[in-house]
Amino acid sequence: MSDEPDLHRVLRRQLRRLKLGRDQAVAPEQLERLLELVSTTYQEADNDRYLLERSLEVSSTEMRQLHESATRKALMDELTGLPNRRALLERLEHLVASQGPDGPTVAVLFIDLDGFKLVNDSLGHDAGDELLVTTAQRLRTVCRTDDVVARLGGDEFIVAGSFVAADQAQALAERIAHALEAPLTIKQRKVAISASIGWTLSGVQDLAAGPGTDAILQRADLAMYASKNGGKARISAFDHRMQQVVDGKMRIVSQLRSAIADDELALHYQPVMDLNRRQIVGAEAGVRWQPPGSAILTTADLVPIAEEYRIIGDLDAWVLREACRRASLWRPGAGGISVNMSVQTFDSIDVVALVRETLAKSDLLADQLVLELTEDSFLADSPAVMDNLAGVRELGVRLAMDHFGSGQSALSRLRTAPVQVLKLHDTLTESVDQHEASAAIAGAAVTLGHALGHLVVAEGVRRRAQAEVLRALGCDAAQGPLFGLSGQPEVLDSLFAAANPQPIVRS
Repeated sequence: MSDEPDLHRVLRRQLRRLKLGRDQAVAPEQLERLLELVSTTYQEADNDRYLLERSLEVSSTEMRQLHESATRKALMDELTGLPNRRALLERLEHLVASQGPDGPTVAVLFIDLDGFKLVNDSLGHDAGDELLVTTAQRLRTVCRTDDVVARLGGDEFIVAGSFVAADQAQALAERIAHALEAPLTIKQRKVAISASIGWTLSGVQDLAAGPGTDAILQRADLAMYASKNGGKARISAFDHRMQQVVDGKMRIVSQLRSAIADDELALHYQPVMDLNRRQIVGAEAGVRWQPPGSAILTTADLVPIAEEYRIIGDLDAWVLREACRRASLWRPGAGGISVNMSVQTFDSIDVVALVRETLAKSDLLADQLVLELTEDSFLADSPAVMDNLAGVRELGVRLAMDHFGSGQSALSRLRTAPVQVLKLHDTLTESVDQHEASAAIAGAAVTLGHALGHLVVAEGVRRRAQAEVLRALGCDAAQGPLFGLSGQPEVLDSLFAAANPQPIVRS
């Protein structure tokens, strides 16, 4: 007769029933529940073997249910009930591994909702959640029962399945796009969105690569971004030129990081002219850089890449420091220096500390610095952005709403936004000397800016007649080719020396 205690034998038997061996991990909550029941039964039953076995049988059932529940939760997106990223990768890996050289191929569709952020910001996060749940339901409805429909996170979804031909994947993408465009009502508001969709097919290279599906998802992702960059609400199939574009961007990003660290960038400055006094009163700094063996890249080229690869904060910081350093060399009373900054920078770093440090090192007065952000930046639903904006104003630095009239209207927040300068986009000013309606619209924008106490600056002025109309409309200042293209700092130094400029101040 074995000397092994009864309790040990019972535990070993129950573990075998659960198919849990010596090397099988037991979840902490399972073990805790098992020990709790064993301890309680051992005391109350006074070592009665029958009651102990019954207790452990109950424990086994509860543990298995708990394990199954935990497994489901680990593989499921809680909001939509769809498979999550982990489950997607497992099922996609199985799909790719099971395809034969002559059989159906696997198609992966990457779906990103257009306009989701606007719904989320304007109607609230619960409205955004409702939109995501509805999207999941529509995807389930339009896809086949054996297709994998998963949520990656945010407003990104994946559909994967086996198809005989590429045109079947394109047809499914078209059905999905059509289904998602149907309007829906959220919080008594009719909402209509679209989707940018990219798709790709698995190939021989995926089979040869063995386990892992990152490459397939990356190709579908690249195709989706091609749709997004092409104007949204589009469908794109992956081709290898997309990969070449990304490889080129990655090379540029690597070189740009080094250029920032090694001070290999350059600033050019565009004069800002007082329309009434006809004097230069400041300048806007713009960055330029020539990568090895490539053409010169300007602010318009560099900012989108820097934002996409999350190095815009480093780029903005370099431009700010160099612009302030240069402006501090101009003669006293030489007006202000304007520096464009990305809302991504305001959302990701301590801009207040950066500006404070830069002003201290350059000996530039705070009211000589103007930070320009696009109008949609002031709509950002981000505490970090709002805190940085408020903190910069407390330092005495002026803020400009750049490109006003070019994008999503900020009229609802213009009254409370911490703005002192309103810069009219050239789409508002380009034909004021040619069409009365254009002049009326620009005049309304000038009147609005002045009513709120803002300085109004017109961008993109090219003709003298255009400048005269803007002056007659009450516009305070202007910049553009008429007053000189962006030039090297030495050019601006001479302009400031000759003009004896004074800053514009609205009473």
